Amino acid sequence: MNYIFGYGSLICSDSRSRTGVSGPAHPVEVQGIARKWSVHVPDYAATAVGAHSDAHAHCNGVFFAVDEDNLSRFDVREQGYRRIQVPWASVEAMSTSALPVLGTLWAYVGTSQAAPHAERPIMQSYLDVILNGCLNYGPDFARRFTELTGQWQHLVDDRTQPTYPRALKSHDRLPEIDQVILEHLPDLWAQKQQLAQKP
Repeated sequence: MNYIFGYGSLICSDSRSRTGVSGPAHPVEVQGIARKWSVHVPDYAATAVGAHSDAHAHCNGVFFAVDEDNLSRFDVREQGYRRIQVPWASVEAMSTSALPVLGTLWAYVGTSQAAPHAERPIMQSYLDVILNGCLNYGPDFARRFTELTGQWQHLVDDRTQPTYPRALKSHDRLPEIDQVILEHLPDLWAQKQQLAQKP
């Protein structure tokens, strides 16, 4: 059995379902992975989150089971990333669900060490998907995402015309998402207001 560790948009069940079929997702924290806004995705003028090896770092996310066919579908989706094996010994369960005894855990790591900038910003529609997924596991999980992610800069509010291809279909949770940003990333919140008014 194969499992995927999702630490960005794959935390969100709706986002996962638009790519393939997977088993239930379980919240975890992985040691040895650092997450930051560092991947310039092909054919998408924005910066996405990427994972990078760092023995002293931690990264929260979810793991879920996939068969070989669906693993291939996620491989296609995660262009611009490289799939690596993650040792189960580095994984800490964040729920009452036990970790699998058998099976391989994979993660898609970034192949670039870039950073968000004016031409490759963080898009709100993409961040909304991630935080929506995080909030399914509670506000503390969402807060932990903000704490364990680096390079928070250049946020563009594109909610009225989403550029992210798997943007949220429902806007019901946007007030909660805004509260997470306002409370834990106040500088980014203030910056977003300025960037949203660019001509």
